[in-house]
Amino acid sequence: MASTRPERRRGMTKGQIRAERRQRSERRRSRRRTVLFSVGGLLGLAFIVSLLIPGGLSGRHGGSSQVVNTLNTGGPVPIQPDQGRNHIPVGAGFHGPDGLTLYNSLPATSGSHWAVVGPSTEVPSGVPARWGPYDIELPDEVLVHNLEHGGIGIHYNCAGGCPETIQQLIDIAPRGFSQFIISPYTLMGSKIAITAWRHILYLDEFDEAQLREFIDEYLDRAPESVPGNLF
Repeated sequence: MASTRPERRRGMTKGQIRAERRQRSERRRSRRRTVLFSVGGLLGLAFIVSLLIPGGLSGRHGGSSQVVNTLNTGGPVPIQPDQGRNHIPVGAGFHGPDGLTLYNSLPATSGSHWAVVGPSTEVPSGVPARWGPYDIELPDEVLVHNLEHGGIGIHYNCAGGCPETIQQLIDIAPRGFSQFIISPYTLMGSKIAITAWRHILYLDEFDEAQLREFIDEYLDRAPESVPGNLF
């Protein structure tokens, strides 16, 4: 009777055939494990590289990923002209030959600003200022640096005092005040101003809806945005 076994198995016992099958099955499993480990290693390497390269991960403030976001040129208020973002020595001002300020808005939304320094008698807040509420007026040369990092400035001008309005503005900011500065500012003509990089909105009275819309549009939309940063 002719054998139906493949040529390579003729003459082998059943035990030898079973052993050969087990060996072939184990080799297939080993190849699959090798492929899976290789793919997993490549994915892990890609993830690590994405963390090291700016823009390697996408996300907005509060998400699991962080990235420098592009400037929002639209939104509810017109974009201000770009006055640059050069660093100047602490104490120097962004002034022209006539001694007048050249910032195109008050508070400023772009332009030369002081370089990074820690708190001192000259600049108690440090530069950029620590996020949070202040009861002292901060120079534009400090505030602009915070805006460059993607922050929001909320400012008030109350000659006779306005504790209720100040508390409402403080309550707008998230817990911990990350990326928010709330401070007085006497050089503006309105009661309230909210700023972001190259954007500003003036208000005569507290308007939560407009303030939150501004924040949603412009938070973390700056040249050096670092979502959730502490500085």
